[in-house]
Amino acid sequence: MLEMLGVGPRDVLVDLGCGDGRVVVKAAKRGARSVCVEIDRVLCNVTEIWARVEGVEDRVEVICKSFFDVDLGSVNPTIVYAYLYPSVLEQLSPKLEDELSDGTIIVTLDFAIRGWSPVYARVLVDENKFDRVLWMYVTGLSNPKARRVGIAKNLGLFVSRLRSRSLRGVSNA
Repeated sequence: MLEMLGVGPRDVLVDLGCGDGRVVVKAAKRGARSVCVEIDRVLCNVTEIWARVEGVEDRVEVICKSFFDVDLGSVNPTIVYAYLYPSVLEQLSPKLEDELSDGTIIVTLDFAIRGWSPVYARVLVDENKFDRVLWMYVTGLSNPKARRVGIAKNLGLFVSRLRSRSLRGVSNA
């Protein structure tokens, strides 16, 4: 997923409910500043230790609290990753709309965000040979509020931002 998105040094990746931190550590190894938001103190410690072992602790920030209590706008992410149940994504939807700036990429694994229009979806096969679905959204384009106010004026900006990422496996057509 990180390679497909072209994650690199210009990115700030936030993983909501990051678990053991595998996504943020891998993003940091690609040069991104990574922020793990996790409520479980044990998993926060695991992420901090793993980041230190991998030599990326200077690029990994661990926020050990509920993502509902974190001001995402203050982190200013370019990419938000969430592997969360649909009911949680639905609860999180207004927060994403209110706090993320237009053009932020949101990626969810396996579950779509109800009411949002993905700009891209792809079936991937994981290391255990299971089919997984990667959903990608762009704030200001995919979210319900954006569609209600008519965001077409920003469409060219969003398309150019996505193309500049050199998304692997995504046609420029």
